[in-house]
Amino acid sequence: MGMAASQARLLSITTRLSDNELRSQLINNSKMRLATESSQVSENYINALNEAQYMFTNYDADNNASYQQLTFNSMTAYNEYNNQYGVSNAAGQILVSERDGKIFEQADGDLETFLKSYGLENRTTYFEELAKHEVNGKVQLGTETNIDGTTTTYYSKYNAEQIETIYNGDVEDGGTHVGYANAMQSTAFNDYLKLETKYLDAKEAYFAVIENVMKDYANGVKVNVNGVGEKTYGDIVKYVQGGSHDSNAINYFYAFENVIKQMEADGKFSKELNYVYTDENGVDQRMNLADYMLELLDECKYTNDTTKSFKTNVEYDTIDGKEVAQFTLDNDYVVRVTKGATATNLTYELLEYDDETGELVVADAADEDGQTEYAWNGSTLTLYEDGAEADKFAISFTWDKTKSEVSYTETLLGDYRYMVYFANLQSLVTYFNDAYVNGFDASQFNDTAAANANYSAKYDAYVAASQELAEFIFGPGATVTFDEYQNLADYKWVADSGKATTTDYSPVADVLAVEEVLAIYGEPKYAYIKDGDYDSNGDAEAKWYTNLFNRMLDGYKVLENGLASSAEWMRYALESGLIVMEQVDDNQTWNSITFTSCSDITEQTNDVAVTIAEAEYQKAMNKIENKDKAYDMELKNIDTEHTALQTEYDSIKSALDKNIERNFKLYS
Repeated sequence: MGMAASQARLLSITTRLSDNELRSQLINNSKMRLATESSQVSENYINALNEAQYMFTNYDADNNASYQQLTFNSMTAYNEYNNQYGVSNAAGQILVSERDGKIFEQADGDLETFLKSYGLENRTTYFEELAKHEVNGKVQLGTETNIDGTTTTYYSKYNAEQIETIYNGDVEDGGTHVGYANAMQSTAFNDYLKLETKYLDAKEAYFAVIENVMKDYANGVKVNVNGVGEKTYGDIVKYVQGGSHDSNAINYFYAFENVIKQMEADGKFSKELNYVYTDENGVDQRMNLADYMLELLDECKYTNDTTKSFKTNVEYDTIDGKEVAQFTLDNDYVVRVTKGATATNLTYELLEYDDETGELVVADAADEDGQTEYAWNGSTLTLYEDGAEADKFAISFTWDKTKSEVSYTETLLGDYRYMVYFANLQSLVTYFNDAYVNGFDASQFNDTAAANANYSAKYDAYVAASQELAEFIFGPGATVTFDEYQNLADYKWVADSGKATTTDYSPVADVLAVEEVLAIYGEPKYAYIKDGDYDSNGDAEAKWYTNLFNRMLDGYKVLENGLASSAEWMRYALESGLIVMEQVDDNQTWNSITFTSCSDITEQTNDVAVTIAEAEYQKAMNKIENKDKAYDMELKNIDTEHTALQTEYDSIKSALDKNIERNFKLYS
């Protein structure tokens, strides 16, 4: 029984020893595989260290460079600080993204539609600003100061919105305006310019004749002048040009008035109501030049030759418990009347406003140099010229305490009287020369010129050129009077004339309407705006996509999104010659270049790939080392167990051999 047990134990140990040997062999095989894995991981890491990739350079506003992997998308994406590149295939077609291809197709050859798809719109704030210069729905074009100090303001026929429509055109929306640029290039406008040039040349030649006729006539008008006898308008002009006044200034002033009346009687003034005069009630009155000049002359006169009457408002108040009345004379001096104990006990004071404080103070009778400034006797105020004792003018008033107004008169005194009349005459003559003598009122002298053999040729040429231009504007056989010829170049007069105009004149009127606005406010400045943001550099982006649009007109091919974002495909396509790079130069021309000469493409180690490979290497090596250690530990345990089993095996086998030997001896 003991021998059987030993034999069973020995068999079990033998089995375990065999199992240990198998396990040890398997573990050693696994360790060999770990060595292979370690070699592969190392190779992958080394490959990543040795691998380089193409990088594309991007720039910012400060010219700082950043890099990204070269792909079709990275190289062709818009950046206002980058050079613009593209790639073309062997057929010369530029490759574009799926998005760009779709936008181009939808634009159907229209650049503005193409750009709008990228949020780019060509806009200006010009007309918005122009609207700020509207008065009563018309764009103001400027003002002119008249001799009487009033101003005449000029306006366009249109408001800012209408000018914008005329400038941009509205034909596509069913309108009649072709747009300023198109109108300028139209055949009709070109024809008009030829006719206008002919008309203006003829008009200038004819007016040069009329200028002499008018000057000869005006300078020859004779009138009787009190104190100096018979004088012509030319004599009056010479007197004014002399520059110094004397006692005859008043006589020449009234002589000039008689000249105007004589010229009016001769029928040498146009009847057109071109002049505006504001009457004493503040109402604007439109009149012809003769009536206008006579109104101005009356404005410069003093009643009874020396005295002029005025009215001023009276203010009633209570000061220091006393009733007072105050009124202003000559816009500077204030009279204060204070009531005493009785109705007839009145105190008069002459006051003026202090230059520093603005308060009313008693007026100084003399200036700081001791010169008399005024004399005041309680009812008459006499003012003097600065620095001289010569009388200037006297102001007299009467006051009725029951009235709300005071009437007063100003009377010119001494030499000052002549000086005022001379200054007024000088201004009036200067204005009249500009408005009439040099103003070419040709309509009043056409018969004279036509009848004179020296002038008739120029008259006939002017009439013929005017009629030819009139027929272009109003149509064949147009009825336009001689007086109206002077207005043919004025689009507003044409529009307001009530005459029907030709189709050819429509673009001409548009050009004239726009140009008078441009002359005052300048040209509209258009810029491309990105998504309505005026602070964006829309012009740069519009230029970029305009270049792309123009290149696509020569042929294009859509590149799939997958290839467009692939660095591997881009590298392969460039290195194999499958595609060729193109670059836009300063003239917006696309030129072929080699990618190896492109300064914006560099070859760099793939830091990202290296970092990933290094992490994977460390992770794999740690795993291999841990497995190797585990295998070593398991082998050690197997070896320990194997040694113990072998020892036990040897011991049992030795005992078993001895038992067998004893048994053989027992039974032998």
